[in-house]
Amino acid sequence: MAKLIVNADDFGYSEGVNHGIISAHKNGIVTSCTVMANMPGFEHGMALIKENPTLRCGVHMTLTCYKPLLKDHKTIVDENGNFFRRPSEEVLKNIDLEEVYREFKAQIEKVRERVEITHLDSHHHVHGEEYLRPVIERIANEYKLPMRQSSEMAIDGVTYAKCLGNFYMNNVKEEYFEEHLSELKENEVTDLMCHPAFVDAFLLGSSSYNVQRANEHKILTSEKVKTFLKDNGFELINYSFFNK
Repeated sequence: MAKLIVNADDFGYSEGVNHGIISAHKNGIVTSCTVMANMPGFEHGMALIKENPTLRCGVHMTLTCYKPLLKDHKTIVDENGNFFRRPSEEVLKNIDLEEVYREFKAQIEKVRERVEITHLDSHHHVHGEEYLRPVIERIANEYKLPMRQSSEMAIDGVTYAKCLGNFYMNNVKEEYFEEHLSELKENEVTDLMCHPAFVDAFLLGSSSYNVQRANEHKILTSEKVKTFLKDNGFELINYSFFNK
């Protein structure tokens, strides 16, 4: 039986995102989420997780969105103290990896204080970038948690679930699961990345991928999709599967 983790990224981004993810879990196929510890909706999200313990959580390590948790960084923030959304080659060349490590660790610890962490991934897949390998190796050795594999980079000793990241934009439709059936069944465990949300003002003003998230929620709660996955032998799991 093919095992599918349906992981909603960006939990904690905003209240609308949080509510959309919770709904897609309670009423749909979302089994897992990853939390952004640095975003305005974090506390709201943690309160919802307490009420919905069947939604298991990882950490969405963040280096390219909003503000860091730690305030003493010099090389990973702009003049306003915000993360670089799209770091230039010059920025990347001068990044202090110790700053990245301390920030990622602070984010992980903030989430771990509130909920059991099942796995790690990252915003914009930065944990799969080769220039951050020394940081991710340190994090992996410390926490020994499964990770989403979203690039060719792999750390020895880490358990990975292969990420299928094309449930996005024009691919968000009920037919997606039939059209990508072979990809969904290619690995023993597949992590289907998704971004369901209810749209709120913060999301509209801060992300170019905003109203599309409401459509993701619609598809992820579709009865047709749920029936298709059941009829095709999928077992919906979360990353705690690897921790047994």
